[in-house]
Amino acid sequence: MRLIAVFAVLLAIQLPQGREIAITFDDLPVAAAVDRDGAGWARITDDLISAIVRHKVPAIGFVNEQKLERNGVVDQARVDLLRKWLAANLALGNHTYSHLDFHSATRETFERDVARGEVITGQLLRDAGKTPRFFRHPFLHTGRTLAARRELEQFLAERGYRVAPVTIDNYDYVFAAAYERTPDAAARDKIADEYVRYLTAVVSYYEQQSTAIVSREIRHILLLHANILNARTLDAIVEMLGDRGYTFVSLERALEDPAYASADTFIGPGGITWLQRWALTQGKRGAFFAGEPSVPQWIEQAALPQTQG
Repeated sequence: MRLIAVFAVLLAIQLPQGREIAITFDDLPVAAAVDRDGAGWARITDDLISAIVRHKVPAIGFVNEQKLERNGVVDQARVDLLRKWLAANLALGNHTYSHLDFHSATRETFERDVARGEVITGQLLRDAGKTPRFFRHPFLHTGRTLAARRELEQFLAERGYRVAPVTIDNYDYVFAAAYERTPDAAARDKIADEYVRYLTAVVSYYEQQSTAIVSREIRHILLLHANILNARTLDAIVEMLGDRGYTFVSLERALEDPAYASADTFIGPGGITWLQRWALTQGKRGAFFAGEPSVPQWIEQAALPQTQG
């Protein structure tokens, strides 16, 4: 026990203090790889919100309003899941109605999907004395030309939105699919443990990238999904981030960092982080991006839909 205590002290000395991070969740009300009934969605939502509130994390969730429907009809039980987020004093943002890909749709079609994605969420926010403020692009696809990007950004600004960037991205949805599709409890525990180890390595990687790109560590914005695995592991994730010297801040606070005004001319096909966009704009290429942690092959295999033999 004494050696563990000494190691913890040394770790705290080595890691910078005063780090700040905003935690954001995509694909509300629930992101699931397998079908679940209403009770299952409610349980995931309750567990996730409970962990967020327990650790006083000022999180924001980005909504796909199509998920509020069952057979094309709005399901009030699913709408109530969003009310739970607001009742916990958590923010909600627009993630489009149908999780439409801006790179495969016309700008007009995409803008209609954005507008359709705020109908219910916007009313819930207004009922709570708030207004829709943040928008996140599905797949982090922001446009294949600078003109398309700027036109969409202008449309969003006219509707009162600010784009929600991401500086720490990861493949949590692959781990979540593996977790959901694994029936054995001990195997699920192994997946959850591996996920937290992986996410720890991802955070470390982007901390180093931040220093290499911006010459300092910025206020990070972490993208997670509203899935059963994050509901299960959020306590461990928060503990890991706390051990690394992070305090949890709102998206608004994170965006006050001047780094988010960095030049960004990225128009590639990938859905990459804003750190990577800034690096590419600076002319960095190839080996500069080496070292990003990958998903273990056994996790990728477990994430695949199981076929009946």
